[in-house]
Amino acid sequence: MAIQLCPICGTEVRPNPRYPDHLCQDCAARAVDADGRPLNLFNVSATGGFAAIYADDETPAEAVTRDHIVFVDGVRCVADEARFGGTVIRPSR
Repeated sequence: MAIQLCPICGTEVRPNPRYPDHLCQDCAARAVDADGRPLNLFNVSATGGFAAIYADDETPAEAVTRDHIVFVDGVRCVADEARFGGTVIRPSR
């Protein structure tokens, strides 16, 4: 399998053919909403679903949960549930 690099910082990431442009964990941890508020992203249940809360006060980040748009180092990205659990962030196309 080919080497994959984080599209934000260039760090080598675990190859994943389903998500060839996924962010590394360090970059994903810097995800913020359009106003710059830090986020925590998670699955709603064991069977999936996606939601976001604000890291500072743990209130729902309703716009991010609805639209899946986050920013990392000024780059517009899309956050979503990953196929086998967890979340994945990729640059917006």
